Amino acid sequence: MAEDNLIEDEIIEEDIVKEKIVEEKKHTAFDKESWKPKTSLGMKVKSGEIDNLEYVLDNRLRILEHEIVDVLMPNLVIDLLFVGQSKGKFGGGQKRVFRQTQKKTQEGNKPHFGTFAVLGNGNGYIGIGYGKSKETVPAREKATRDAKQNIVKILRGCGSWQCGCKKPHSIPFAVEGRKGSVRIRLMPAPRGTGLSIEGECAKMLKIAGIKDIRSHTFGQTRTKVNLIYACFEALKKLSKIKVQEEDAEKLGIVEGAIGAQNEQ
Repeated sequence: MAEDNLIEDEIIEEDIVKEKIVEEKKHTAFDKESWKPKTSLGMKVKSGEIDNLEYVLDNRLRILEHEIVDVLMPNLVIDLLFVGQSKGKFGGGQKRVFRQTQKKTQEGNKPHFGTFAVLGNGNGYIGIGYGKSKETVPAREKATRDAKQNIVKILRGCGSWQCGCKKPHSIPFAVEGRKGSVRIRLMPAPRGTGLSIEGECAKMLKIAGIKDIRSHTFGQTRTKVNLIYACFEALKKLSKIKVQEEDAEKLGIVEGAIGAQNEQ
């Protein structure tokens, strides 16, 4: 049984490498002409009536087709979060991007694989998605599609009294997110602090374009899924808080931009 688990882990690692290559090829080879949109928003995007993702998000238009993001924002960085743990001869313990569960039936064990995908442009846009399937490749594809449909725009700035540089290297004010028993508080930090936060949340912040931050967590933070959702909820609150123009200038607040990230 232990040997079977070791072989299964090796197969999963090989699948991860293959999936990254396949996903990169598919992402760069998106064909707009062959796309057949099913929603009114998708039809407007394909016809060129809507050519900006900011317009879609500012008007709170719901994205039901991931191809919309492929057209409006093609250059996205995609990464998988470590939400699983390997099973091996000595108890495992190594982190894995796939969270494996299995159901016992009369025919045997039926495994399922779940994974989290995070994407962004490093300039204020971020999206996360969860996918689950009987195989690793469909699970990754589902997570990527879900992340594109959940993409949001966040605010960045310099809300630390120790810095005051008016550069968008951190967040403008403290925000808090909650999921289940997990609660996470994100706080501005001066330049050079780095991402003082849990590793998978740090991946999310880096892809969103945040370089310095402090955090404080409460609850059962070992539940990695709830921690990721709580961090994403906190980031979404950055855009929900209204800020006066004079305060926005003092804090150096900037919104997400489609183009390349500015030098900070």
